[in-house]
Amino acid sequence: CMELLTPRGWSSAYTVEAVMRQFAASLVKGQGRICRKAGKSKKSFSRKEAEATFKSLVKTHEKYGWVTPPVSDG
Repeated sequence: CMELLTPRGWSSAYTVEAVMRQFAASLVKGQGRICRKAGKSKKSFSRKEAEATFKSLVKTHEKYGWVTPPVSDG
């Protein structure tokens, strides 16, 4: 198992290409999920929303490690 992501982002030992390749492989293998929320607005993420999402992921990582939680967990 590769520990690509750290609380500060991806490990500097890996290139962006390696991180994207691992992400794509996880999706292909069936372990990844994409959350698609149907909304009225087609607005993209703001920097504030992106930072809040990242901080949430860091908290999850600190608690569970980088795993895909069960669908029942949301």
